[in-house]
Amino acid sequence: MLHLQSFVVLLGVLLWACVGVYAKNVFNYEEQKNISRPYTIQVQRFLCIDTPYKETILHECRMIFRRNQRPLLNVSLEAPKKYNYLMIQFQMHYKFKKYQPFLIDIKAEGCDLMRDRKNDPTRHWLYGVMKDLMSSLVHRCPFGKRTYSGVFSVKEENAPRSIPAGEYRMDIIFTSQTNVTLFSMQLFFEARRRGILKSMLEW
Repeated sequence: MLHLQSFVVLLGVLLWACVGVYAKNVFNYEEQKNISRPYTIQVQRFLCIDTPYKETILHECRMIFRRNQRPLLNVSLEAPKKYNYLMIQFQMHYKFKKYQPFLIDIKAEGCDLMRDRKNDPTRHWLYGVMKDLMSSLVHRCPFGKRTYSGVFSVKEENAPRSIPAGEYRMDIIFTSQTNVTLFSMQLFFEARRRGILKSMLEW
């Protein structure tokens, strides 16, 4: 028998999938990010994985803890080559017994994304998150021939307006046209709120 929390989360996912028009509200980044969230996000771990990279040089990848403040994520990546194609993938995982793909699974070619979001709410969300968290990457092609550096914190406004309470892992991967990994990271965080049933009713 499924644990009650797992059942409610799955029910919420089914309801969300059935009401496709609601995706526009869930992922309408610019309009939603200034609305207060009924949950808090606590970042637990930050990892750069699959290193060393073949075509890029990772100079910095660490989480800076601060007393009574959000931790900062510090990344510095040198890309000596020029790229006219950059595949970007964001994938969120929710921890049931193990981490499983959940709600967000977006792939977009970077040059195309910078030119046109195609009135696609998920592409607008991806672009908005990159602009707020990885602003040095938000520019027209080509990519590369520079060092990308940034120090940022993850806030509730960067996430969809309503998500179930629990533990999450966000995977972000950048690959070249020949499928070479240029950068890959995992962010582990927890969403805490008043109750899982309330969160499902807000979907």
